[in-house]
This record gives sequence, C-alpha cells and structure tokens, in this order.
Amino acid sequence: MPESDAVKGSVVVTADQIGSRKGGDNVPAALDALAQLRLGRSSRRFARTAGDEIQGLVTDSAAVVSVIETLTRLGGWRIGIGIGDVDRPVPRDVRAANGPAFLAARDALNTARSAPQDLRVVGPPSCAEAEAVLWLLLSVWRRRTPAGWEACTVAADGRPQQQVAKSLGITASAVSQRLRSSGFAETQAGARLVERLLDRARAETVGGPG
Repeated sequence: MPESDAVKGSVVVTADQIGSRKGGDNVPAALDALAQLRLGRSSRRFARTAGDEIQGLVTDSAAVVSVIETLTRLGGWRIGIGIGDVDRPVPRDVRAANGPAFLAARDALNTARSAPQDLRVVGPPSCAEAEAVLWLLLSVWRRRTPAGWEACTVAADGRPQQQVAKSLGITASAVSQRLRSSGFAETQAGARLVERLLDRARAETVGGPG
C-alpha cells in the first residue's frame, strides 16, 4: 500500500496522565506497554509529546481498542481520540506529524476532562456512537480486579477455560467466575462493535480509510 494512500482515515490517540504531580511519572510504563501492540501498517509508535502526555498514530481500528484497553488497565489516563486524515509525507516521529486527525485528537483531549470516563472521540458524525460504546466499555474495564484482568487476558487468546485454568493455576470454576464478574463476554462484544464503528467513522473522512 503506498504511503500516500495509507494515512487516510487514521486515528490519533493522545493521552494525558491524570494527577501526575501526586502519582509520579507513568509515561515510561505506558510507552513500554503500548510498544507491545501492533498498531497497523503505516502507524507511528507512541511517544511522549510534552510533560506527561503521549501520542500515537494508529491505522487499525482493533488496535485503537487495544490501546484504550491498555491505558485503562494501567489506570490514570485521560484519552482524546481524533479521526481524520494526516498530512503527507508522514514523519517517522509522530511528534513531527500534522493533519486533521491530530487537531481532532487535541480537541478531544481538551474536552475529555468533563466527559464520562475521561474520554472523548472527535471526527466524523459516527464518532458519537463509537464514543458512547467506549464509555460503556471503560465503565466495565475500570471495575475489574487484577485477577479479573489476568483471567480475561489469557481467555482473550481463545483458549478453553480448562487451559486458562491450568495457565493461571486455578480451577475452571474460578476462571468462569472471574470472567463473569469481569464482564468478559460483554466487553469482547463491545470491543467488536467499537471496531466496526471506528471503521465507519474512518470511511466518513474525506480520504476514506487506509
């Protein structure tokens, strides 16, 4: 895919650490965790932009959900998501990139402080639907215990509960209980819905999705 075509309908995620003056600098840990994710072809890895703020360019809708889930699990992040095109050519370093998606992400982050779940999505009309589902997802994710996160992470690979139980060193019954209390099935379905809504929003941008 040519670079000129790959950056259309991209997603920019900008996140700001909440309460960094009291809780210390969590940017390095967040960057390490996000570096483990596949963000999509022609994406740009997350980097510290200023102070306790990070930003990345994501070209895959499923990866956007993974980014938000990762930051939610870490805790203490306010998130702005901007959907739109990106000026070409796109620099290797996301901090040097520009375009409508970056402006939308900045607007989203600026208004996320007063939004449910400290998250806003700015871009084409269908962004509102993706935003609403994300608020619901975050409300469930933020209630998970560490044990619940552990069980959901292993189960997300599609393993049978017996294998999940063996991996965690607990009974299959305990796995089932943890998955239910963590809203595993509900959040899996919600994540798939968000992916489709993000794909639609990317298609609504001037250039269409990359």
